[in-house]
Amino acid sequence: MSWTRWILSGFLSASGPAIAAVVVVYVSGDDLRAWARGIVAWRVHPKWYAAAIGIPATIALGSGIAGHLAGGPVDFGTFSPALLTLAFGIVLATFIGGGQEEIGWRGFAQPELQRRYGATLAALGVGIIWGVWHLPLFFDPLAPHSQWPLVSQAAYFFGITGFSVLLAWVYNGSGGSILLAMIMHGSKNATGGALVPLDTDVVIVDGAPDYGALVSVNVSTAAITVALALLVVAVVGTDLLARRNNSSTAV
Repeated sequence: MSWTRWILSGFLSASGPAIAAVVVVYVSGDDLRAWARGIVAWRVHPKWYAAAIGIPATIALGSGIAGHLAGGPVDFGTFSPALLTLAFGIVLATFIGGGQEEIGWRGFAQPELQRRYGATLAALGVGIIWGVWHLPLFFDPLAPHSQWPLVSQAAYFFGITGFSVLLAWVYNGSGGSILLAMIMHGSKNATGGALVPLDTDVVIVDGAPDYGALVSVNVSTAAITVALALLVVAVVGTDLLARRNNSSTAV
């Protein structure tokens, strides 16, 4: 609606979990500098970069295909993604478009909780907290979330919890790289709009989005996300590779 609103609600509020994590690490007497190294830990196996970007892309493309098969407003005849623009979008979303939340979610909450409850239960717990943290958007008349049909709102919370499991897997597998979790979060935010070719003639009605028309895509997104999370747990186990993590902040 305005640059001021975006700075306050789009950037500063998304930085809240990161700020909270920094404060807690500092006041608890832990080594803040050692913990913060995870934010710039980029030397990880390339497969984790592939997972961090490829999984969100797979979810987006899969939801588009499923939405199309279900009769949703998806037109692959116009599908022509601008890869350079998508790459820029991922970078932007990683650092100022939501990815910065991961400094708090996966960078602090996940390793702290998985010490006591195990990786999968911790990931589910963080996912629920993460979803509830977004709850004010569903009561903000200026946010699109408040205009979604109830089934899309419910799908959002299931999807975000499933994605929390996938993020925990990539975080643990990459040796505790907060940066990889940030990239994965940013990729999720960027690919959803770039890789689902919506039929704007159907989605836009009298200049405003018809969110009811997007139910099939939203439900498909959540279903695919949860299915991938269950697959990862089935393949790698409930520890989500946490025992192989050499990071000092995770077991």
